[in-house]
Amino acid sequence: MLRGVNYEGERVIIMLKFEKEVVSSSLLDPREGFQHKTIEIEIRRDPLTGETGRLAHLGMIKPQKEDFLALDTQENRNRCPFCPGNIEKVTPQYPSDILSEGRLHQGQTTILPNLAPYDQFSALAVMSTAHVVPLEKMTAALLKDAFGAALEFFRRIIALENAPPYQLIVWNYMPPSGGGLIHPHLQVISSSFPGNLYRKTLTKSKDYYRQFGQNYWRELCTTEKKQGERFAGQVGAGYWLTPFVPLGVLGEFMVVFPEVRSVFELDEKTLQDFVTGMERLFAYFRSVDINSFNMGLFFAPVGEADNCFSLHARFIPRTYLNPGQKPPDTNALQVVLQEPFTVIHPETQCAAWKGFMEK
Repeated sequence: MLRGVNYEGERVIIMLKFEKEVVSSSLLDPREGFQHKTIEIEIRRDPLTGETGRLAHLGMIKPQKEDFLALDTQENRNRCPFCPGNIEKVTPQYPSDILSEGRLHQGQTTILPNLAPYDQFSALAVMSTAHVVPLEKMTAALLKDAFGAALEFFRRIIALENAPPYQLIVWNYMPPSGGGLIHPHLQVISSSFPGNLYRKTLTKSKDYYRQFGQNYWRELCTTEKKQGERFAGQVGAGYWLTPFVPLGVLGEFMVVFPEVRSVFELDEKTLQDFVTGMERLFAYFRSVDINSFNMGLFFAPVGEADNCFSLHARFIPRTYLNPGQKPPDTNALQVVLQEPFTVIHPETQCAAWKGFMEK
């Protein structure tokens, strides 16, 4: 139990628990003449969900630098359904009763239906006319138009009769992330089935509010800022931090907007804060050769969880384990056991990242 000051400046008792346990593995190390060696593995428990994650293989996996611009060939552009000259011909449109224009346009972004949908309303936000957009060219204008168009799509869907309650945006950036097409695009999904992580996070946020009378996400921001070791900085309304239990092998980066909840509360100023924070995060990524990631942006359902759930986004770096065979950075531990492991301490990662967010 921690005593602190909440988002409104009132003194409260903060009920967040950051629990961890260290176990040791003993071996005779051939790299050191078969001397006895003890290696520590850290098991951490997520303060909201209670699920565990491991810190192991510390320092043994590094981001692999890749030249994805080599994929920006005329042949690949000719085959790409999202490139100019193709997108209007080979991508679908929405029926007029869903979207009167068929597709939405904002700047370089085009919103269109996913030809292989994940859900009832499963759209893509094609972010750029360029086939390959490295992080240094992922400008504020591109980001703002893409997320702004996605928000407009959500507003249109929510206005329909019997609209699904959940909205989320996910992003598979560059091939290690699992994206099927390198041309940058967001997945923009409105659903009645929000996925296991979203559902459990929402349920546990409600439980936390019922038990303690506080918004978990506000308390998280208050606590992390006060403690400092995983708090990278604040950009406008957004609190940027490294989670205590990261979801990725190369760690995880999170932003929380404690006073923003639904699609309708993400206004122009908050969107600009989010975009500015992303630009600073991507500058850090470039400095450490992180060039691929998964992202999820989670909203509170409209009219639900107003007091207990806050808008937040998670950025999970991805890499190949080696540049030769290009094995993915997921294996049986994550897929079969459904437990993440990370090769870097979130506190160490935050210390290296913090200078980029304090500009």
